[in-house]
Amino acid sequence: MTASPLVITRRLAIQLLHEAQVAAPKAIDGVVTLVDGEPSRYLPAERAAGQTAWARVFSNPTAPAIPTAQELSAEMQTLMISLDTKGVLELRAWVQQNGAPLERAVSIKD
Repeated sequence: MTASPLVITRRLAIQLLHEAQVAAPKAIDGVVTLVDGEPSRYLPAERAAGQTAWARVFSNPTAPAIPTAQELSAEMQTLMISLDTKGVLELRAWVQQNGAPLERAVSIKD
C-alpha cells in the first residue's frame, strides 16, 4: 500500500527554500508547525519549543536531500532540502519505517 503524498502549500515550499538559501553554506534545522491543523510555517529548532510540529526540516547545502540517521525522526516525517541543484528545488519527505528511511511523495498545492 502506497501512502498518500504529503501536501504543502507553494508559499510554504518557497519559505523553506528561502530559509535554506539564506542559511547556506550552513544547514537549516527546524520544524514545520501547524496552524489550524495545516502545515503552515517554518521555525528554526531553537524557536519551536511549545509549537505543534508537523515535520522536522533540514537542508543539505552540498549533498542530496537524504536524511542521516540522526535527522530521521521516529515521531514525525522529515523534510530534506538540497541546494546541490541548478535552480530547482529538491524537497523530499522521509519517514522512519522499521528503523530505515522510507521516502514519501511531496505534493505542492497553490
